[in-house]
Amino acid sequence: MTVAPTTLANNAQIRRWSLARSFSIRSLTLGLTIAVVSYLVLVPLLMLLYASVKSTEDKLPFESTVTTLDNYVAIFTSPSTLPIFLNTFLFTAGSLAVGLPMAVLMAWLLERTAIPARRWIATLILVPMTIPSLLSAIAWIQLLDPRIGLINVVLRGVLGLSGDTGPFDIYTLTGMCFVQGLRLVPSAFLMIAASFRAMDPSLEEQSAMAGRGAAQTTLRITLPIMRPALLAMLIYYIIVVIESFDIPGLLGFTARIRVLSTAIYWATHSEVGLPDYGLASALGATVLAVALLLMWLYQRLTAHQERFATITGKGYRPRQVRLGAWTAPATALCVFYVALAVVLPFLMLLWTSVQPFYAIPSADSFARVSLEGYANIWRDGSIVRALWNTTVLALVTPVATILLAVLVSWFVVRRRKAADGLSHYLATVSFLPQCVPSIVIGLAFIFVYVRFPIPIYGTLWIIALAMTTRYLAYSSRTMTSALMQVHGELEEASQMARAPWARTLRRITIPLLAPAMINVFLWVAVHAMQELSMALMLYNPDTVVVSTMIWSMWQNGKTADAAVLGVILILLSALLLLGGQAVSYLRRGSNS
Repeated sequence: MTVAPTTLANNAQIRRWSLARSFSIRSLTLGLTIAVVSYLVLVPLLMLLYASVKSTEDKLPFESTVTTLDNYVAIFTSPSTLPIFLNTFLFTAGSLAVGLPMAVLMAWLLERTAIPARRWIATLILVPMTIPSLLSAIAWIQLLDPRIGLINVVLRGVLGLSGDTGPFDIYTLTGMCFVQGLRLVPSAFLMIAASFRAMDPSLEEQSAMAGRGAAQTTLRITLPIMRPALLAMLIYYIIVVIESFDIPGLLGFTARIRVLSTAIYWATHSEVGLPDYGLASALGATVLAVALLLMWLYQRLTAHQERFATITGKGYRPRQVRLGAWTAPATALCVFYVALAVVLPFLMLLWTSVQPFYAIPSADSFARVSLEGYANIWRDGSIVRALWNTTVLALVTPVATILLAVLVSWFVVRRRKAADGLSHYLATVSFLPQCVPSIVIGLAFIFVYVRFPIPIYGTLWIIALAMTTRYLAYSSRTMTSALMQVHGELEEASQMARAPWARTLRRITIPLLAPAMINVFLWVAVHAMQELSMALMLYNPDTVVVSTMIWSMWQNGKTADAAVLGVILILLSALLLLGGQAVSYLRRGSNS
């Protein structure tokens, strides 16, 4: 059958029109994505830097017309600044000294040795990630308060110690490092475990054949091979500890120990006098500069890890080391960590939540056990509002973050060969929030939305925007990794069938990215429910969330109410994660 030339010409014209229309929609979407990402990330940071060089004499920094470096001169000449920097350094070094060696040891034991119940222990090690840092700090205060902490009371009785304080004091720099170090172990374990799992053991076998013991082999073979991954982990967690607020905020407040993150908060929430936004912005800019330098080093290290690769196409096989007599102590160490990081804190919170006021377990306090606190919590309108606001944030923030991350990842991956550099710009800017501490983002958003005539300051939406900005880096990187495994020929086939770009994205790309999207949704939702520092900087009585409510309750001495709300938050986080796992399981079942 012969096709008329007119018909062929019409079909070609329709195809060209369809491609042009798809290209214009894609170009418009690219422009909007770049504009939104730039606005969310760059505008707040530029406003922070702008505020740090504006005079704050008798007015707010964004209202002044005088440019000055007085804010920086003030922080670097003030006698109170050196202790803040020294405390930050010691807190960071101490937390890393507690957490990272434990994480490396756990990863080696669970990935390279034959200790029993490895998979169960590996799962339990990740459970502390569902317990917010704020609640961990509260639980350890109740365990190690020098006067009424459960462990101290028990030890004084068992050891026959005189006095009514000690032997441990959680309200010290050492106590802060201990609690923060425990919090680092699960996420650091996840980061380093894959490297231990993938490393070729043949070099270790050759070392063993040469007569070197396990300790010598680990120090001279295993750790040098792992050096890039270990250094990258070290630099990354320096940033994590520097930006940490919850633990130094609670423990350091009582101990009068201030680090950079808490100094920024107290500068804007002064107990005496007006907020010092000049000091806060200069401190925030200083933290930002340090974090950017560290993140640059981290990027440099992770960019060249292939030089240390030991997995090859031949001869690679995993091997588990048998510990012999050390098997029982190694297993006991793992179980001890789980008890220390999960069981003790949660049981302490649970115990406090069923008491009318905090009391050490005894016959009298057991007689006062009641669930009345859980019933009364729903009668308080402010708590119900906090739960509702938290639920809204846990839904809105991940949805907004995923939508933006999908667009960023598509343009980064599918346009990576383009010569215009837009995809590289998008990748760089979207990753920038990874090295911006949460409290600095909160401060920067204050400057933006008080300065600009956009009526969201004092609403829940400014907190959602700040969280979307903060979690964009993780989400876009996760989606980019997932999209790189989806071959572009599927999208090309859809376009050859004259499907518009938007329909291809909706019908082909997004369904293939669904597993990664579910994981990102769960991660962002749990973190949005637990986030404290950004919420503290941006909330008001109408936009209070569960984390800020727990903070306020604890500061006001409502220990039992804070514990009740904390247990509810932990259970909600666990429920969300279990629900996500169920959805993933059902998807795998339907696709098989």
